[in-house]
Amino acid sequence: MCMKKICIVSPHLDDAILSCGVLMQRHVAASDEVSVLNIFSAGTNSENRKQEDLLAQKQIGASPFYLDELDAPDRNSKYKPLKNLFFSPLTTEDESYIDQLGKRLSDFFSLNKVEIAYFPLAAGTHIDHRIAFEVGKRIKTVPVKFYEDRPYILWPGVLQSRMQQIGSNAALPPVTGQMMRESINSYYYLRHFVPDTGNYRREALSLYVAALNQESSAAFKASGDVLIATAAELRKLHACLCLYTSQMKYIYKDYDNFIRDSFAYERTISGRDVYAERSWTIGF
Repeated sequence: MCMKKICIVSPHLDDAILSCGVLMQRHVAASDEVSVLNIFSAGTNSENRKQEDLLAQKQIGASPFYLDELDAPDRNSKYKPLKNLFFSPLTTEDESYIDQLGKRLSDFFSLNKVEIAYFPLAAGTHIDHRIAFEVGKRIKTVPVKFYEDRPYILWPGVLQSRMQQIGSNAALPPVTGQMMRESINSYYYLRHFVPDTGNYRREALSLYVAALNQESSAAFKASGDVLIATAAELRKLHACLCLYTSQMKYIYKDYDNFIRDSFAYERTISGRDVYAERSWTIGF
């Protein structure tokens, strides 16, 4: 018997399991109904990626849904350069577009009787993640929590700068710009997201450090929930991630890389050799 209906709002095909794979397993084990609402699920290679997603969601025990909004570079060619994809201001998007998405999500929650929705925190600042975050801030019909976007948060400093950007009072371990610079080669996924080609890495580093150095207004109270994965949950999570064959070769190339990146980050955050997922309630 279904005890609770939850929805993971996923900007792209794979974000939900990447960021909330342990959370999803816990809810499925409790006989809760887990839906995954993929927003930007149309565009380049989308049909192949949907097939990957269907297989992964079936294995983890969730039901996927697709809004089929265009992925950012397909929606507007200005987002093809990585700098624009990650650092364009949110005002680049028409306000009416964000309102339209909010209406579509609210209708979905109402139709499916969703009791709690999880939205991306938009750590890493991908424009599609920031749009989804902005929609989540405005949802008032169901309780909303914000999950930490993986793999972006694995680079120490990304989470801290995002919390400062949104004006939260979250108490997080301090990270300096120097720490970000020194650790950029320590995480496999950064070779793909912050590639050392041309001037991009230098420019991106400068922008990430600048964001880290800005002060938070601390206007919004933030409280976090932490889930520590068991060995069995980690094995299942990795098995599901492996089904996203078109993307995972860039992010978690193999199980050792998956564990190494995740545990290295957690040692920086808490000093523990564990795999942890966090979600936040923020009083917007």
